[in-house]
Formats: sequence, C-alpha cells, structure tokens
Amino acid sequence: MTEEQKALAAELDCLSADAARLSVDAARLADCVRRLGRSGDPIDDLREGLFLTVEQAATVCTVADQAIYNWIDVAARMRRPIAEKRARVWIIDTARLLAYVEKHRGRLPARVKAENRLKEFWPIWSGPQELRRM
Repeated sequence: MTEEQKALAAELDCLSADAARLSVDAARLADCVRRLGRSGDPIDDLREGLFLTVEQAATVCTVADQAIYNWIDVAARMRRPIAEKRARVWIIDTARLLAYVEKHRGRLPARVKAENRLKEFWPIWSGPQELRRM
C-alpha cells in the first residue's frame, strides 16, 4: 500500500468517526481518489484547476484577496489547511477551498456558486499565456 493510499484510508477512518463532517470531507476525498491513478504531474494538476492562486480563489468566491488570506489563516489554525506557501506564493487546493466555503462560508449554496464561477472562469484562466519579454 502506498503512502497516499494509507493517508486516504486514515481520512476515511476519520470520516466514519464524525458524520457531521461527511459532506465536506467526502468531496475532498473524492478528489484524492481521482488523483490516485494519476501520474502525479503537478503541471497537469495546475492545468486541470486542482490549484488556484489567491486572486483566482477570490474571484471564484466573490470576495477580496484579503478574505482568502484570512481563510487560509483560519483553516490552518483549525488544522485543516487549504493552501501551501511556496516561494512567496500561496497555492490553494481547489477541493479544500470549496469544502471550506461549504462548511464555514455559506453552506452548499455558497459552494455551488463558487463551483459555477470556477467553471465560468477556468476556460479563460487555463488558456495559453503569453510570455513576457524583458
């Protein structure tokens, strides 16, 4: 059994212990299961919308960038992080963000709204970007 599979099994154990978190964690776990068969190419993950920038997350959730920074901080303090900071850039896990929105920022209607906005904006964001020449 791989480390990822062990982690997934541990998460499932936690789910069975706390039914109140079921809908929020189930979506995140479903995303993890989808990733199990993948080669793990991070570029493909970025292209498929599994990760967002703070600006993108703010657009999807119709809030200011500062609200996203606050949510990152609150989620980390609750030991349910939604993002990682790498090279001064926050990389937000889309599934965790949506689960956070559902649980703490408006329940299912807010999540559905955010998912719909992501579907609306992702074709624009995922298109080829022109390199800046110096």
